[in-house]
Amino acid sequence: MNASSDSPITPHTLRSTVGLVDSYLISQYPTNLIDVRWIDGDHRLTLRPVMPQDNRLLADLINRMSERSLSRRFPNAQLPASADELASLVCIDYRRHLAMVVAVHEGGRERLVAEARYLIDPDGQSAEFMLMVDDAWQRQGIATWALHALGAAAHAAGVSWMRCDLMADNAAMLALMRHKRFCCTVDRGDGDIVHAETRSRALVARSSAPRPTLLARALRWLESVLVVDEPFSRSTTQR
Repeated sequence: MNASSDSPITPHTLRSTVGLVDSYLISQYPTNLIDVRWIDGDHRLTLRPVMPQDNRLLADLINRMSERSLSRRFPNAQLPASADELASLVCIDYRRHLAMVVAVHEGGRERLVAEARYLIDPDGQSAEFMLMVDDAWQRQGIATWALHALGAAAHAAGVSWMRCDLMADNAAMLALMRHKRFCCTVDRGDGDIVHAETRSRALVARSSAPRPTLLARALRWLESVLVVDEPFSRSTTQR
């Protein structure tokens, strides 16, 4: 399953944003959302809102993903992608539809290693989000970084709730959701799907909380191992 530079894979379930493409103005680019971090002291990563010219970089990211990861991010992908579908991924209004990418500079060239986005519901109170991290860059805190950035942006936009649907066998994503205290519930009609939700303000609070000590992280890891088979419950919902 590959994506060409001009026709990357797009999620069939992504709501149409053709109308938002017309409203795209570079003067609206939210530079305040740009953030920079270092990993292992060697790799400088930049988290920034996506731009229209990122279409080829995004296609390269998709092509590097494993079939398993692609099926989780794009469960109903259709090829080839239309021009409107491509525009819906990289030409956005930064208000109702926000997409962010994490880029690394290697050999004088920029390469995307992650993509995250949310779509605000018509009521303006909740938003659906999606995350994708290059297989080679997973388990380095990038997903958490992007998730916190989305939560902060959503909270600033007046969104109260953040939610996503994920596959029940996506252990890494489920671990992240539980670690961030999302309410996780199995779909009543399809046991392969898990619904996760939390308040955007809770994500903001957790992103600004002091970094836990090594002992605290070890205890948290041990706790996650002990409850790995615990059924999903709404008792963890953040109210």
